[in-house]
Amino acid sequence: MLYCVSSEEYPVKYISSGNLISEDGFLHARRNLDSWVFIVVCKGTLHIAQNKQTFDIHENETLLLFPNHTHYGYKKSEGYLSYYWVHFFLTDPGYTIYSQRSLLRHGKFLYDSSAPLHTPSIMSVSDHFILPEQGRLSHERRTLLLFSQLLDMSKRDNYKQTWRCHYALNLMLAEFTVEFMSEQDIFGNKLPGNVKAIIEWIRVHYKEQLTVASLAERFNYHPTYLTALFKRHTGHTVSYYITLYRINAAKNLLTAPPPKITTKSIAYMCGFKDEKYFLRIFKRTEGMTPGQYRNAFNEKKLNRQ
Repeated sequence: MLYCVSSEEYPVKYISSGNLISEDGFLHARRNLDSWVFIVVCKGTLHIAQNKQTFDIHENETLLLFPNHTHYGYKKSEGYLSYYWVHFFLTDPGYTIYSQRSLLRHGKFLYDSSAPLHTPSIMSVSDHFILPEQGRLSHERRTLLLFSQLLDMSKRDNYKQTWRCHYALNLMLAEFTVEFMSEQDIFGNKLPGNVKAIIEWIRVHYKEQLTVASLAERFNYHPTYLTALFKRHTGHTVSYYITLYRINAAKNLLTAPPPKITTKSIAYMCGFKDEKYFLRIFKRTEGMTPGQYRNAFNEKKLNRQ
């Protein structure tokens, strides 16, 4: 795994962005660009190679393509594929490419921006972009929302390289850094294996009628103990994670390209028992209705393949 580390004192420069959509059989063209490319797959699987190393990027996973490196599709996608892409330049003259081993060797990252930096080897997540060659969004997927906003902004600015797009891209990459790094084990920030296993189960099965009782039974815990376990290690309840995955899935569907999906269909697709309950939970969580959310950022440049 490679990581690009760049100081936020040197903002990245936005070039262009869009949303590629293919109904079936997409094969990425062979290219060698002078810019960086950041990709988030929204649906399906992107099969791509960079310098002869192959990657299968699935839903809610990310890929960083390096400048002056050849990348190409190594096999066609199967079924529907949708991913967000953005091209940009790094302006930090001292940006560094680390392997995971060298990243650990050169020092740890601080999550507290107020902590003093005693040595040059200690870097803060709060003032660096840390972009993995291949990554995964956290369960909150804030990056996906900010990416959607960037695409909307770009289209409303007629695809020009405006300051709004520059700022939006920097915010999105800074958020992704925190989101990605907070989920990683490479710096010793580990959740217990049993908690991670249950969170992963919720991520995969959120569309089903999950309850604290059903999860406790599946993983051989008493419901009260399971709730206390989650609260102790994550600061949240099990029900919070179930609702979070469902609401995030709903937000992705609300901002998906046409044809639009009805809120009733979205409710059932995301595991809610009925539309009224979904509307109530969505407004309580997001502070707006699903319709208001859909209309807030609904413009995107689409690449049909």
